Amino acid sequence: MVKNLNEDPIKDEKVEESGEYVLSPEEEQKLIHLAETIMNNWNMNVTNIEVIQGGQMAIVWKVHTETGPVCLKRIHRPEKKALFSIHAQDYLAKKGTRVPGIIPNQQNELYTKHGPFLFVVYEWIEGRPFELTVTEDLQFLMKGLADFHLATVGYLPPAGVPVFKKLGRWPNHYIKRCQQMETWKLVAKQFPDDPFSQTYIQEIDPFIKEGMDTLNRLLESGYMEWVQQIEATPNLCHQDYGTGNTLLDPEQQIWVIDLDTVSYDLPIRDLRKIVIPLLDTTGIWNDEQFNIMIEAYESVAPLTSEQKQIMFIDMLFPYELYDIIRERYVRKSPLLVDELLGGLEYERIKSRELNKLIQQV
Repeated sequence: MVKNLNEDPIKDEKVEESGEYVLSPEEEQKLIHLAETIMNNWNMNVTNIEVIQGGQMAIVWKVHTETGPVCLKRIHRPEKKALFSIHAQDYLAKKGTRVPGIIPNQQNELYTKHGPFLFVVYEWIEGRPFELTVTEDLQFLMKGLADFHLATVGYLPPAGVPVFKKLGRWPNHYIKRCQQMETWKLVAKQFPDDPFSQTYIQEIDPFIKEGMDTLNRLLESGYMEWVQQIEATPNLCHQDYGTGNTLLDPEQQIWVIDLDTVSYDLPIRDLRKIVIPLLDTTGIWNDEQFNIMIEAYESVAPLTSEQKQIMFIDMLFPYELYDIIRERYVRKSPLLVDELLGGLEYERIKSRELNKLIQQV
């Protein structure tokens, strides 16, 4: 429980079967009191406060004022990274990009620091989430991503704010993940009666090999040349683009929200992070859905054949399988062996289909 407002208001997590955090009445009141304290830094007449997201470190409130609602957010990122994203969002909003504008506090600053956390007040955006089983929504979503990438070209953080980038770091990411999957074999050997662990030991080697083969293919591609081109005029990647961080407003315009994790990187990073997990939910490789997503993106921001080849190579890496294994051995989630088997089979299907695409471009 809370001892003071500088500490994390949520100590003992209670999670429903749905995976959503459930606040106790006492916890909710503490968060409302925290928001009241923070809002004293803004010149607004607050009439009511709702906790919208309280079970995660990034806490969100809907603050009702006499002039309409605003969004108060506690950003759970290291301050230097938070400043990079805060200034990026302010830059984009001021140039007319559909991201919530930041409302400065009474000192005309973009944020208020309280304890170790930064708090920001944004415009409240009304809209509905996208339904990814609806083709039109899927196309809207991908076109919105392309618009976002193009709009972010030109952002430079103010002097003194460190740059946050992942440009050129993919090879290191591959190596680290492959090494971790090797290490987790040793962990799995400690559980001889666990079907998940025994299956992991028996099946994982070909996928670690494919991870290293993917590394070699990436290094042999035009990846580093593209990185050098992007470094001259970098664009931002959202890093968490999807239905939870986008809204369609009543005028059928896409808004991108929650820019906390933005960084400089190749735009195809965001494509991989939305396309591959979505296909993974079907248990098959859905060519039609895959093509709809890529074509919608390219209708706004075309990719060259070489850029698409780099994207397909990156998609080959067993990210989804890695996440399943990490969930089991790092987060200690009691996953069933069927979840591992499903992940292994999806990687086989994905590898087969992507290798065909690589040969075609």
